[in-house]
Amino acid sequence: MTVYKVGRNKIKIALTDREVLSFFGAYEKITSMSGNTRLTVGLLLKESLAEYENELDGELLVEIRAKENFGCVITVSPADSSRRQNMKAQKMFEFSNSESMIIGITRLFKSRSHIVSSLYKMQRTYRLIISARADSDFIFMNEFCLRQSDSPAEIAYTEEYGTLIVKNDAVAKIGKAFSKSF
Repeated sequence: MTVYKVGRNKIKIALTDREVLSFFGAYEKITSMSGNTRLTVGLLLKESLAEYENELDGELLVEIRAKENFGCVITVSPADSSRRQNMKAQKMFEFSNSESMIIGITRLFKSRSHIVSSLYKMQRTYRLIISARADSDFIFMNEFCLRQSDSPAEIAYTEEYGTLIVKNDAVAKIGKAFSKSF
């Protein structure tokens, strides 16, 4: 097995024919992507990329090219930006008081009931952190909240110093509780 860096953030792992047969058993198993194949690839990546872990953080794109009797090449690189756009991004909404927080979350519940969300109480405000697709539009929330933010630093600050009220399903819990009243 040979591991070498091709570009700034691209690493290749070359396996000989003998290594492919010893790791996978047969070339057909590489394309099947069964559980055993995924486990084998995962272990190969873990072992091969140990010294490159600082360069390849986050989601990875793994491409496997194999040609029977000639071995295979596994190319590993960070997931490209077009894939990241569809990933879940965190957004934060800050509310001035409990009334606007309840009305805003209820409105959000009616349009998107299944959303990962956590609610925090800060010293003077409430903050709702949601995970949604990066291209999701929440412009309607401006009517209820003081501001919106997708700053990772502000989100981390809220998670560390805020008082957690509801974790992971705040929109569903609060939305169900108050949707009949408004």
